[in-house]
Amino acid sequence: MAEFILGSSLRKLARENGRLQTVLWWLDFAFIWTLTKLFTLLPVDTASACGERVGRWVGPKLKRKSLIFKENMKIAFPNLTAIEIDELVAAAWGQAGRVLAEYPHLSAISTDPERMTIDILQSVETYGNPARPSVFITSHQSNWELCTGAVARLDIPSAALYSPPTNPYLDKLLKESRMVLNCQLIPRDKSARLMMRALKKGRSVGCVADRRIDEGEPVQFFGRNKTSTIMPAWMALKFNCDFIPMHVERVEGARYQVTFHPPIIPSDANADIKLQAIDMTQQAHQYFEEWARKAPKDWFCSKRLWPKNKTTTPVEGPSDSEVESHAA
Repeated sequence: MAEFILGSSLRKLARENGRLQTVLWWLDFAFIWTLTKLFTLLPVDTASACGERVGRWVGPKLKRKSLIFKENMKIAFPNLTAIEIDELVAAAWGQAGRVLAEYPHLSAISTDPERMTIDILQSVETYGNPARPSVFITSHQSNWELCTGAVARLDIPSAALYSPPTNPYLDKLLKESRMVLNCQLIPRDKSARLMMRALKKGRSVGCVADRRIDEGEPVQFFGRNKTSTIMPAWMALKFNCDFIPMHVERVEGARYQVTFHPPIIPSDANADIKLQAIDMTQQAHQYFEEWARKAPKDWFCSKRLWPKNKTTTPVEGPSDSEVESHAA
């Protein structure tokens, strides 16, 4: 937010000045903390609606992120006009504002069957035996934070991968909001080891995996290669776990449906484990693409998904990079 309040040039200067960086971190924290406290005082639906207005106002003023938003949307939806892209990005910022406003109400939403319905398309062992872990995967669609709440509603112990904000004060604030979801949070650094430990202890793990990961493997996404982590699929194969896509849909206001899709299985069970993991990750991205096309304004893609000014070719095989764990 300091970029919006004070300008991006000051933000760049702060990268070389520790004291200035701390001041900007405190400004960001004060802004988000104040909004969060205000949203806490409001009823859930009112807070969500106000959050949308705040998102539509603030988001487009964050020039760099809005530019990346537009570039991603142009690639994903090439048939839209420039005006339609601008309208879509503004709407997406509004939905992001809703997500922020709903943070203080995550527990109320996820524990209320009338606010969050759960649809299981295919039963797996984990749903009846929570000690038998699965690997859940989703994208930044609607309020993706509710995935862990849905897993908790099924009494499944879980751990979720997350990427801590650069701002340590915001990180603490967000972690406190997420704690109500009864989910162990695994930070990005050294996450592979921690996720394997969780699976060994019978705890299911989850990951938001539609971001670009430079150390990842190329998979097709909206007709272009996007380097993506294959770590969740690889772990599902390694530990013989079901690999389950989860989809969060905003029905109306602060009301949602969370769908547990059938487990993804490799096209060739006899292939090398890495090739199987790439194939399963590709299948997951087909789900992500379908969800984004269905509700594009609910897709939060403020991070660059494809290399800048580069045209990519279809996937022909895996790269030689190692499996890395990254969060959204």
